[in-house]
This record gives sequence, structure tokens and C-alpha cells, in this order.
Amino acid sequence: MTTKQRYDEKRKRLQRKLEKLDVQEQRALQREERHDAEIARDLAGVPGHFAHGLNFYKLFWMFFICCFLGVVIETIFCWVASGHLSQRTGLVWGPFNLIYGIGAVLLTLCLRPFIGKSDRWIFVGGSVLGGAFEYFCSWLQETILGTVSWDYSGYPFNLNGRINLLYCLFWGALALVWIKEIYPRLNGFIERRVSKVYGVTLTWILVVFMLANSLVSGAAVLRQSQRYEGIPATTAWQEMMDRYYPDDRLAEIYPSMVRTI
Repeated sequence: MTTKQRYDEKRKRLQRKLEKLDVQEQRALQREERHDAEIARDLAGVPGHFAHGLNFYKLFWMFFICCFLGVVIETIFCWVASGHLSQRTGLVWGPFNLIYGIGAVLLTLCLRPFIGKSDRWIFVGGSVLGGAFEYFCSWLQETILGTVSWDYSGYPFNLNGRINLLYCLFWGALALVWIKEIYPRLNGFIERRVSKVYGVTLTWILVVFMLANSLVSGAAVLRQSQRYEGIPATTAWQEMMDRYYPDDRLAEIYPSMVRTI
């Protein structure tokens, strides 16, 4: 093979590589364009829908869905990390946890204006917001009930065992994924899949259910604290909590909850 032939062969191989890269670049560009179009469509929603825009109905559905999804995701994560399934719920009826629902609403309200901004602002905002929210929840639980459900004292850069730097960074990453990907898609899902005809009625049924669930859960844990303090049951609600939610039942529902007082 002559020098010219070798040169021509190399040139052909290089040309094929360039053509292949052009095809891959075009496909990547098309995927990005489709992704951006889907996000724009989901953010636009369905005008005229009862939950269109950012109103009470939209926020409640995000709260309700995330109360459930958060438990599912945490259960799977703990299963993978520890090798065994454990109860991760925060309420006595069903697989729901208020922290995830409230956290989703908080991230939406505070970080939604940054949806078109640089990722670093969302990440930093999510880290600060998530860390502050987690600290407040831990403080509130210990102050009112004398219990804690998590303790980060063994982690570096922790603050009173309530939060730590690593989990604040997790909050930042979660906020970024939420604002850029999950929130727009969930927004579109709610407006396209939740019935416009029956949506308002269904929403208020679920509102009543979640309120009742939260009240009973709070009463059950509060009564448990009273039992630890030796306070006898003198009212109907105390007797009901002792009957239906004794200590062994609550230990099954909240296996990670520990008394601090």
C-alpha cells in the first residue's frame, strides 16, 4: 500500500468517525429538545383545570402524593442500605409521612421562581431550606413529645444531632431534581390525570382523611408520652388511644422513634 493509499484510508476512517459523532450529537440534541418540550408542556398544564397553576388544590395533591412517594423511596433506600425492610411511615393509617409532603410544598413555594436559573442557586437554596426544615421538625418533635426519630450525632459536621452537612447536601441535590424534573412532570400529571369533574370532591375527601390521620397520629404519640409520665387515662380520647394504640402497637408503627426524656 502506497503512502497516498494509507493517507486516503486514514482520511476515510476519520470521516466515518466524524459522521458518527455528528449523528450522536444530533440524537443527543433531539433528546434534549424533546425533554425541554415535555417540561414546558408539563409546566403549562391544562388551562381551566381545577388545579391549574399554583393554587391550594395543586399544592395539596403534591403534598398528598409526596407523603406517599417519600415513604416508598425511603423504604427502598433503607432496604438496599441495611438489607431488611423496616417501617418508615409517619402516620398511623397508611404509608404516609407528613415530612415529605410538607417538604415538597416548601421546596415548590420557595424555589419555583428559580426554575429557569442556574442550578447552583437551587442546590444551595435546597440545602439551606431542607436543613432548616429538618432541624425544625426534630426540635418540634422533641419539644412537644419528648421523642426523636433520627439522631445524627455520629456524623461529622452535625448540629445538635438534628442535621448534618451530608444530609444538607442531599437536600440540595433533591431540590435540584425536584425543581428541574419531578415538579414539572408532577404538575402535568395532576392536571392531565386528576379528574376535572370529580377533582374538587376527591380533594376534600383526602383533606379530611389526612387531617383525621394526622390528629389521631398526634394523639396516639401524645398519649404515649403521657403514659411514660404516669398520667392515667381520664378522658374518652385517652382511653381510646390506650385501647387502639398501646406502646407495642406504636413501636411497630414508629420503630425508629426514641424517647429523650
